[in-house]
Amino acid sequence: MAQYFVADHGVSRGPFTFAQISATVRNGEIAAFTLMWKEGMADWATAQQVLAGTGLFQAAHSAHTTPIQDDSSPVIAAFGRRMAAALIDALVMFIPAAILMSLPRAFLPESPALAMGEALALVANLAYFTVLQGRARGATLGKSALDIRVVRDNGDKLGDGLAMGRYVLLTLFSLLLLPCLVPLFNRHRKGLHDMICGTVVIEGSSAENPEIDLSGARIGEWSSLTWVMVSLMFLVPFATGVIAAVSIPAYQDYVIRSRVALAIEQARDASEKVVAYHSEHGHWPKQPEDIGLPNATRIANVATLHIADHGTVALAFTADLINGRALQIHISEDGHRQCTTNLPRKYTDRACSRATLSPSLARVQPPM
Repeated sequence: MAQYFVADHGVSRGPFTFAQISATVRNGEIAAFTLMWKEGMADWATAQQVLAGTGLFQAAHSAHTTPIQDDSSPVIAAFGRRMAAALIDALVMFIPAAILMSLPRAFLPESPALAMGEALALVANLAYFTVLQGRARGATLGKSALDIRVVRDNGDKLGDGLAMGRYVLLTLFSLLLLPCLVPLFNRHRKGLHDMICGTVVIEGSSAENPEIDLSGARIGEWSSLTWVMVSLMFLVPFATGVIAAVSIPAYQDYVIRSRVALAIEQARDASEKVVAYHSEHGHWPKQPEDIGLPNATRIANVATLHIADHGTVALAFTADLINGRALQIHISEDGHRQCTTNLPRKYTDRACSRATLSPSLARVQPPM
């Protein structure tokens, strides 16, 4: 068995067995350039040369260069994780908030109902963030999904009072938008509300950690769910805008067509009253009051009704898409009615053609 000798400040120490040398190297007492000698060697050499092929210094180098992760050091939640958690919380609260905003409309006028609904939705959000973030877990549903939680700077739970104040400040600062980017520019990823309240958002399980040291904290990474949710934050508004650009004009057109149909139906009813008035009095009515209607009657929020010469029932359209258009129902002495209009055909194909329901009402449309 080979015997090893080690030079220690000019003094030879030994002999040592290979097992003893291995233990000494692992303990760091023998460095790679420490002089060593073993039987059979002509002169002293470095320990790295003497022990070449044994793997001792390679293992020792890996042990000393590989960073040891301190599990007790907190991991600061990445800004992306916080954004994704906020999006999940917004989706969670969307339906309850919508219900609360619509409830007052069942028993209050429009303006008070709107104010009451907004107040109820705000209280619901305040309760959601206060209760879930103020208790031991320290996380809303969104934060739990992203495995992050909010704690005091020393690791304690927030408590209901601090959680409520933190959410109120977050809401106020969110209205200014710019302070929302503050977490990008400080090492602990704190927003202004966190700085004021002395709180920090960290990664980790929901188990309580009574003491944390932010001096050794590091920034965490984005999870796969974070990338998905942040991508949705940009894709959903874009897709919504495209859908709105297509569907809103189509819906507005549908609403106008429905209201025009209703206006023409009421104009037809008015023409029947004109015929009845002429049969009873022997002359045509000159104004809507003669047939029991107010003057310049507003119909379906799309047109006004007038009585013209010879009992003609006239509609003047005022809606945006058809402003300035008109429709008239002319009545002959024998009671025959004829509908003429300069409205586009898509608004009158069903409403102005009444041949199947009333033989006296025909459609006469000029070419567009």
